[in-house]
Amino acid sequence: MNISDIPYNMKFKFGPNLREVPISKIQMLSGMIYIREQLNEISESEKGKWYGLLGSYLRIVGELEESEKHLKTAIKICQNTDNTHGVFANKIRLAHTYQWWTKFDLSNRMFTDLLETAESDWDYTDFLDFVYEHYGKNLFDQSDFKGALKYFKKALELRLEKDDKELIASSETAVEACEYRIENNY
Repeated sequence: MNISDIPYNMKFKFGPNLREVPISKIQMLSGMIYIREQLNEISESEKGKWYGLLGSYLRIVGELEESEKHLKTAIKICQNTDNTHGVFANKIRLAHTYQWWTKFDLSNRMFTDLLETAESDWDYTDFLDFVYEHYGKNLFDQSDFKGALKYFKKALELRLEKDDKELIASSETAVEACEYRIENNY
């Protein structure tokens, strides 16, 4: 199963606070019900991916406890199926959920660990731009705009090398949001 197989609009945009906002919350909720119904039809290794996506969508619609539960399930499934990249990706998502929940003691610790791993282990360098971007958002939510800007610029640099226009646009928006807040003494 692919995201494109979901017969609902699961797309989102970024609001002024750099958080995802569903294009249609009703469509996203319906899509999550659809995903849950499909979980019995897929392999165990695929379940890690889909629990992780459910956790992300649940965060986007503001269901943070459910997001945490699904992301922890995704991490456990990925650990049990030796999917180390799945574990790492879902830890980024879980740290992001803790950030939205303002559990900064947890999000800061997790992002620090993820950053150290992505910067030092070649197996995780493909995640480095995501870790920089999300760590920056974590700092942004704590009003550390100068710290956030540093990480958004690092993410942008890597994303320019990847030449992924959607990711580049996301990082450019984040840089602009930080620069605006710094210039206007937020």
